[in-house]
Amino acid sequence: MNELLILTAEQKQAFVTDGYLHLPGFYSGADLARLRDEFHALVTETDGRPKNMSYSFMESPQGYTPDAYNPKNVVGMMDQTQGGDFWFDQFTEPRVVSAMVDCLGPNLDFHNGKVRNKPPGFESTQGWHQDWPYERHSKPELAAALTYLDPTDFEAGATEVIAGSHRGARPTAAGTSVLVQEDVDETNRIVCQVGAGDVVIIHVLVVHRAGHNYTALSRNAIINEYKTAEAIDEWNNRCAFAGLPLARDGRLLQPRVAASKA
Repeated sequence: MNELLILTAEQKQAFVTDGYLHLPGFYSGADLARLRDEFHALVTETDGRPKNMSYSFMESPQGYTPDAYNPKNVVGMMDQTQGGDFWFDQFTEPRVVSAMVDCLGPNLDFHNGKVRNKPPGFESTQGWHQDWPYERHSKPELAAALTYLDPTDFEAGATEVIAGSHRGARPTAAGTSVLVQEDVDETNRIVCQVGAGDVVIIHVLVVHRAGHNYTALSRNAIINEYKTAEAIDEWNNRCAFAGLPLARDGRLLQPRVAASKA
């Protein structure tokens, strides 16, 4: 299948060349407002959730306090996809799945879902890395869709990528899953300055890192990862909906769950 479902030829080529793709204004208006409302409920109404959603919280550093949108300083979560019908629809969203089909190929499966927030005062300690060591498969045909709920620039913890760094797996530092930091060539370093509702797609081999948030507001993001059906799991993926078929031969498979109740 050569026909693109949603991306332009220029966008597809940008992903092939750079290993990442910025889609500004993917969510806007009422859709973005609903997404923010549902996410606020997700990070404030934390009791009674499925156990494997595994919330993690952050102590506020000196000089910082939680903001009203994320008052519990939720910094991470696994399997937000089990948060209810809305969140099932969110990771199977037809436009996102279509973009992933255009990037990865016509036979697409879900890989995993997580939340990565940067509360006020958040400092990233991970450094430059590829996701590949964490998510080993028979072939590197995976990519993540990062959905940003807040404007995020360099001072607010923006994601940084090394454009074109997805040509192959790189050695990691001894005993870790991150790269040898001094070996990373930052010549093509890009700061992904995003607006609320933007989506950035990042290939599993792209060298990237998260920044620090020195602002007074929490910066919140949803990360859903996808893979081709031909990429076989080699890391024992136990995440919710892992391997769920989303597209075959370019045909989207999953209906809207919440919309079907309307």
